[in-house]
Parts: sequence; C-alpha cells; structure tokens
Amino acid sequence: MRKMTIAALASMLAAAPAFGQSAPSGAVAPHPAKPAAAPANSATHAASAKPAATASTPESRSAAALALSHEATYDESTAQRIREAALSYGDIAVRGGWPTIPTEAKFTLGVPGPHDDLLRKRLLMSGDLAVDKASGPHDESVVESIKRFQLRHGLAATGTMTPRTLAALNISVQKRIRQLEASLERLAHVNFSFGPRYVVVNLPATYAEAVENDVVVRRYRVIVGKTEKPSPTVTAEITSVNLNPTWTVPSSIAKAEISAHMRKDPSYLSRMHMEVLGAGDAPIDPRSVDWSGTHTPNFTVRQQSGTWNALGAVKIDMPNPYSVYMHDTNQPNLFNDDYRFDSHGCSAVRGSTMCETSRPGC
Repeated sequence: MRKMTIAALASMLAAAPAFGQSAPSGAVAPHPAKPAAAPANSATHAASAKPAATASTPESRSAAALALSHEATYDESTAQRIREAALSYGDIAVRGGWPTIPTEAKFTLGVPGPHDDLLRKRLLMSGDLAVDKASGPHDESVVESIKRFQLRHGLAATGTMTPRTLAALNISVQKRIRQLEASLERLAHVNFSFGPRYVVVNLPATYAEAVENDVVVRRYRVIVGKTEKPSPTVTAEITSVNLNPTWTVPSSIAKAEISAHMRKDPSYLSRMHMEVLGAGDAPIDPRSVDWSGTHTPNFTVRQQSGTWNALGAVKIDMPNPYSVYMHDTNQPNLFNDDYRFDSHGCSAVRGSTMCETSRPGC
C-alpha cells in the first residue's frame, strides 16, 4: 500500500482579499470549479430508486458550493498567500480602512436603497466587486459579489445580506490583519512535508481534503473535538487500513463515561457489545469490576466489530505521539449538524472517516 501523509491543522486560515474578478490571493473557500466526479455506483443507485429530497439549508448550500472546488485550502503556497493578503489589507488600513455598513441597512434586488453605494464601496475595497461596478442600485453584480465574499469567509453563499454576512463585512481591517498574522504564526509551527498525495483536516472549518497532485480529489465534512477536548495538531503517515475493526476504549473514557453508564445500568456493556479484558486480554466478569470511577481502570474495555461499533466499518492507522487514528462512525446523521465540534478529539470524516480517539456516537 502506498503511504499517504495526513495533517490535522488547527490553524484558522482567515479569508484573504480578492481583486476584482481575478482569483483570490488566499481564499479559504476558492471559487467553484468543475464538479467532482460522481461515485462509480451512483448510476446503479439512480436506476434502482430515486433518493428522497433533502431539505435545503444555508449550511448545505455553502457545503455544496465548496464541494465544487478542486483547489486545496492548504498547500505549499498557503503561507505566502496569507502574507500577501496581510500586505493587501495593510494597504487598506493605511487608507483608513473600509466603511461600516449600518445594521439597519436593507438591500433588496432591483430596489434602490440609501446604502447601495456604501455596500459597493465595501465590496470594492476587499476586491469582491469589479472596479467598474462602483455605483448603482442593488443588482446581480452585487449579489454575485456578496456570494464571493460569503464563500471566502465560510458563510452560506446565498447572495443575500444575512446578519452573519453583515457582521463579517463590518469586522475591521485591523482585526482581519491580526487574524492573518495569527494564522501565519500557527502555520510556522506545522512541520509538514507536502508530497504528491496527502490529507488535510481543517479543524476550525470542520472539513477534510484528500489532495493528489495539487488537486482536491475528495472533500468531506468532519466532526472534530469539543473545545474542552480539542483535536490535536498532528502530522503522520497513513500506514494501514483495517476493515470491521474492534474499538479499544481509552482509559479516560472508560473511567469517566463507561463507568457512569455501568453504575446506572449494569447491562450497558452487553447492550453495547462491549467486553472487559484483563492482562493478556483475558475476559473479566463485569460484575467483579469497581465501576465507581474514582480510580484509573486496571482493565480494558473493548467493543466488538459490527454495525454498533463506534469506529464504524473502517479504521485507518497513522502512528503518532498522540495515539490518534482515523475511522468511520456508526452515526452518520451527526454530519448533518451545522456545529460539528462534538467529539473527544476525533475528526470523523463523512463517507471515509478520519478520526482520533473516539466515543460511542463519535
């Protein structure tokens, strides 16, 4: 098996300015390209049954727009693009920064408003609007510029002035510069050797990218660690893939959570298809175990493979100092949440999960 390198990044890559209609110099969500190829079995599924329509949400529309792009958000040129963006924002700051749009401002397509030129000036200064569109009513050119701004800042690309979009537009250029500088500082501590094939988990964005020959061939939603149990920044090589794995529960989870479940419900382990093992993996009667949770467990809890397993159907080994790894999940519905910071440090990836030390329902 050919090795692949993975980097889980804790850096928040602040959106960089675009210039007119040219490519952004450091966009977080690059502008759409040709759609990715459909799965090989998609035609078979389409022929057999028509999938049920899913509700369209701003988050899903934003994700769909991002999925159309084959440009990597993290590559060898990322740091340089951020430096250039910081310099561009510096020039804007020297000129006094961009204007603030009043919170009460209203923008309706085709309807002239008192703040139309102010919005155009703001979008023009950050490079989201072409220089020949500096004035006029709220039209399609402004809508497309707003979409571009939204994509670069991780917002749903609706083209409408949502409260989150207005708040992002009104963040000062000085604060944007500080964000870019913070990103550079974080990236300076990431020791990552780019190769022809690598995987990047963008922790703040809760997305993962599989990159081959500088092109994103797959992009997935991910579930990452809670703020109190954050996913670590780690660089490692993928060495093997295990199908239908068992899950050895980390001692911290066994102490804090498994023990609590067992105190409330002694049948919990059997219902979860878990077993207690001692030295040499010898089975232990759960009734003989102290489930008070006051001591570090001197036993191992292991979940058997199957549809109930927290690791799902796949575990991908990537040896590293944190003993974290990637895996599937048995609760794919969690990927539908807008807020996906809900694990014990894992980076569960939709469709082909990349996860670290996990919990049932990761």
